[in-house]
Amino acid sequence: MTLPALDIPSQDLSRRAPPPMRIKKLREWLHNLPTANTRKTVHLFIQQLEQLNQTACPPEDRLQLMDTLRPIARQLLVTLARHLKQAGIPLSQKNLETYNDLHALLDGMAAGYKIVVSELVLSKPEKEHPRLLLREAIYHSIQYLGRRLLTCYMVYATEAEHVWYELHQLYRYAESQGFQDQPVDDPVPDYSLPVGYTIDLVYKRSLLLSLAEPYHLMSGEADDIHYLVSAWTPYCHLLPLATPSPAGEFALDFESDQPPRFISEEIQWQPRDGRLIEIGEVKQRLESHLQRILKTAMHNLEEDRHSRVLRYQRDMLLRLSDAWEGALKRQSTRHSQPANIRMAMGLNAAHHYINQRNAFTPEMDEFVIKYRDETDITRELMATAYDTAMQKDSYHTHDYSANPWWQQNASTHGAALACTPESGCSNVKVGEVVAWCDNEHCLHWQPGVIRWLKTRPAEGMELGIMRLANSAVAVAVKGLQGTGEGTDYFRGLLIPRQVSAQQRRSLIVPSSVFDIDSVLSINMKRRLFYVRLKKLQLSTHSFNQFEFDVMERPPVDPSTLFIA
Repeated sequence: MTLPALDIPSQDLSRRAPPPMRIKKLREWLHNLPTANTRKTVHLFIQQLEQLNQTACPPEDRLQLMDTLRPIARQLLVTLARHLKQAGIPLSQKNLETYNDLHALLDGMAAGYKIVVSELVLSKPEKEHPRLLLREAIYHSIQYLGRRLLTCYMVYATEAEHVWYELHQLYRYAESQGFQDQPVDDPVPDYSLPVGYTIDLVYKRSLLLSLAEPYHLMSGEADDIHYLVSAWTPYCHLLPLATPSPAGEFALDFESDQPPRFISEEIQWQPRDGRLIEIGEVKQRLESHLQRILKTAMHNLEEDRHSRVLRYQRDMLLRLSDAWEGALKRQSTRHSQPANIRMAMGLNAAHHYINQRNAFTPEMDEFVIKYRDETDITRELMATAYDTAMQKDSYHTHDYSANPWWQQNASTHGAALACTPESGCSNVKVGEVVAWCDNEHCLHWQPGVIRWLKTRPAEGMELGIMRLANSAVAVAVKGLQGTGEGTDYFRGLLIPRQVSAQQRRSLIVPSSVFDIDSVLSINMKRRLFYVRLKKLQLSTHSFNQFEFDVMERPPVDPSTLFIA
């Protein structure tokens, strides 16, 4: 039996728990915390944790002290995490401080329980009560270590060192003792779940979240998926390796500091203590959940707000399904190709640069198309229509920036880029449309999407771009029928079929405005045509990409489209 190797604070054996550390005194101290001032409360709480973790006391007493701290710790963690869930990337100075406080709090809570684990393991408990304490301490250690990973994923930060190693070590020891699936009394759990709280649950939900490719998730989705998969952990099974390198399977190595991974044909994986991760039943439950979402969405199409939420859930589940099928692996080999480039972030900015920075005046363009051959119209009606077009177009006047990035490598399907805090890169999001070009000339802007993102808070970031097409046409789009009916013009990108034999004709539009079967007017400045959205190709929080059919005639009388 291998004992878990854990990183714990050194303790001063000459110091025993002083009176302030007693349960009654600790409760009084917690009651007097300045809870209205979250930052001050967090710092005082962390100081108390550090003092406790450096003080020697019996495991049972320490466990009681840690359990006394847990309710307040949970409140503080929820408050801090709420600020980070939708934080912009890179983190602002204030959010960076919140991130550091959150990790210090999680580290301190995990350390307290790991000390209990280490001391009880060395005592080789055989009686029921000490084993119960050990089970609880392992459960809470894994719980806080898993939360440590989750906060990294929430802001796309690289995983903290030794966290996966300790998670593997703790779970393997619990498995060797046969109590990984025995229930633990947890009065203040992370989530209220319809399943028993076990070591198995808190460990395997971290596995399933990691297999969801967290650096590919949209902003805020890591926490949602962490909660979603918690109820499915009983259906995730760890199995012995049948072959040294299980190609086409998910697997992990208990002796590594690495997350679980998909083992592709190209990977030479040689674990020291490997396990297969069988998630067939989990994927079946995901599929059932996805089907329920789709059926509910079909019955709520008339409620636009509700339908939008359901579409977000649907798209998140589809991305999760792709990840669990191993579908997010790289499609082509990347080669080192250093270069300076410029990149515009967001659909509006990408449209602006692909359109060679020309003014976006869709209403006036439509006015000209409508009235250039019109003779039977009053001067008053034309003047009113002209003023309306001018007023609406004035809202589209913005200044968009393109920031410098460093290209590290590239392939036929995309590139890996990096930037430093001094580059001015801001509000970077996975799933965002971008346009990028060679920094020296910038004559040709290519459309792409941010596929993954990794950050080193306060140091810089790296991201991967997937090329959407070799080129695109900047257009204006508005809804005429179906979801999005009656909208004003939005910026959009038209991907023409003629660019390459493999490239399908498609339309990139803002996220959650239109849907399949929506009828749109496409304004190409000098002419209008009409399309019906046919198939959703790609969906993120920022944009949707649809295939479409061109309509031979306008869906309604064109004159109704220009009422002033």
